Amino acid sequence: MTDKVFLDSDVILDIALDRKPFSSSAALVLSLCEAGGIEGYTSAIVFTNLYYILRKISGHSAAIIFLKKLIRVVSVLGVEESTIVEALAADFADFEDAVQYCSSARNGMGAILTRNTLDYEKSDLPVYTPREFLELRENS
Repeated sequence: MTDKVFLDSDVILDIALDRKPFSSSAALVLSLCEAGGIEGYTSAIVFTNLYYILRKISGHSAAIIFLKKLIRVVSVLGVEESTIVEALAADFADFEDAVQYCSSARNGMGAILTRNTLDYEKSDLPVYTPREFLELRENS
């Protein structure tokens, strides 16, 4: 079981917005990141998307407070031109998911955690929901 996981925006939004029943598994994954049990990563794109969504729902200050807490727990993967070129050539239905996948693959992630696993059906990396990931860790 990998120690380096990419957290997709939906997983982080489940925590930020307490979207039940998904928030509990997502929060456990983030707690593992915080405790050093796994290394959590996300991308710069996820941070900007999170800010955009959270600002609309909770306002600028609340969005910034959440992101400041998050940056202490996860590392941010950059998205270089070569990642974009690779994503443009990838056979993904959604370009943003292709960018996240290519960034994850280029940076040695062992898995992608998302609630929308079908978005990553072309992934060569293992893709799990937070719940699936936690169950695999528990059983390994």
